[in-house]
Amino acid sequence: MWEKGERTMDEDLIKAYRETDYVVDDDPPLILKIDERNDGVRILFASFNVESAAFITAWNPHSQPLDLNENIDRQLQLLALIEQMRLNYFPGRGEHPDGNWSEDSYLVLGITQDKALQLAVHFDQDAFVWIPNTGTPELIETSA
Repeated sequence: MWEKGERTMDEDLIKAYRETDYVVDDDPPLILKIDERNDGVRILFASFNVESAAFITAWNPHSQPLDLNENIDRQLQLLALIEQMRLNYFPGRGEHPDGNWSEDSYLVLGITQDKALQLAVHFDQDAFVWIPNTGTPELIETSA
């Protein structure tokens, strides 16, 4: 997956991340897609008086599958850090449309892109989803 000792993501992995539905457990659920504006998330921003969010997970570091218990433990560690930052969040999950892949995640409201990057790197993630005030999710590679 990595070439020449550098941490650049494989094109198939990038394609999979871009195809993934990022589902926010709200009522009704929000389904975020990379590079597709979502007015529902903009309404959520207004409701919480924030201008950005990140959709992030601690599952499967560097896209290497772990067993369920390890992933749950990592996700609980991520949640503890989010709560220490006193940020609002919604649980969710990344789901690939082929149905063969899903990862629990959090939509973290009001987090800065730098702080989201720090969390992603801390949990050995190849990328995370950044949602600026435009409501258009972006895939951010960590290169870490």
